[in-house]
Amino acid sequence: MTASDDTAPPDSPLSLERVLASLDDRLAALDERARHREAVIDRLHAENRELRADRDRTLFDPVVTDLIHLYDQLAREARGLRERGEGRLADLLAGFADDALLALERLGVEPVEAGVGDPFRADLHRPLAAVADPDPALDGTVAEVTAPGFRDTVTGRIRRRVHARFFRHVGPVPPAGARAPGKGT
Repeated sequence: MTASDDTAPPDSPLSLERVLASLDDRLAALDERARHREAVIDRLHAENRELRADRDRTLFDPVVTDLIHLYDQLAREARGLRERGEGRLADLLAGFADDALLALERLGVEPVEAGVGDPFRADLHRPLAAVADPDPALDGTVAEVTAPGFRDTVTGRIRRRVHARFFRHVGPVPPAGARAPGKGT
């Protein structure tokens, strides 16, 4: 009998080697299929989590909008009361405004601030008014923030832009009857 003979007796070493090699090949193939299935399951699980998070964010959109409005109203009233000297009531309303901010943060929304002198950014700022200023270096920068903006912490999307007033350069007014530079002869 030769080594290439397929009719080796069942208990011969050649037959056992072929059976073991075949089992090794089948186990390797099964192991590869199991790894592939695990990778598919992991990917589907991640997609499922992402879809649920998107659904939850969409579901809570009206709540987030209402909490932002509530925060604005409470903060505005607290400032007004403080200006009128009603500190205790102002502190109470400011505390409620802080509670609204905490609720927003638990929903994955954080406040976005801007500082005086920050340059205008259309994606971040909502201009409410212009403040005339003779300094050309201040043109187009934040003069006053009236309300913070809000950003989704997961997506980074701006939920509401920062409300602000911006400086606008106003040069000296030419005397009556004077011609503007470069105009006619």
